[in-house]
Amino acid sequence: MGSMICTMWLFSIISLHLLLHGLHAEKLSGIEAEHEEKSPHWVDICGGSYLFSEDIKTWGDSVDQCVLYFSHLVQIDSMKKNFCLLEYAHTQGIAKWFWHSGNDIVTEGVYRQVDGEMLDWQPLWYGAADPNGGTAANCLGVVLDTSANAGKWWDEPCNNMFYYVCER
Repeated sequence: MGSMICTMWLFSIISLHLLLHGLHAEKLSGIEAEHEEKSPHWVDICGGSYLFSEDIKTWGDSVDQCVLYFSHLVQIDSMKKNFCLLEYAHTQGIAKWFWHSGNDIVTEGVYRQVDGEMLDWQPLWYGAADPNGGTAANCLGVVLDTSANAGKWWDEPCNNMFYYVCER
């Protein structure tokens, strides 16, 4: 709510400035449209609300970015949710690799989600040897594309950069 009030205040100041300088209302609507284009785009699917990033970040920076949106890195709790996110990606023409909240940062080989709960189901892994990064690769991602690896999980070093999905 605070950001909405701040945005309304900003547009009021801009409006007053434009009126005082004799600029047309079309300019203001252009500024509003530009602001909307830069706002994050959330989609309501799979029983939640998600933001599929358009930029790449490290796993830690992805976690921080989601927090800025009052959300968290997506927590994939079941194969059903994994497939639902994959299906959405297919319908939108998304073909990228995304970080999710799964990780074994605390204890090698013990995978936890963003809420600290241990993973209690077996995802499909990218390769027969995956997860294969040992202590060098503690953060997990999911392939959301139409390849033979679609929907499969992988482990990578947390400082590598990939797209990310926020959930709220």
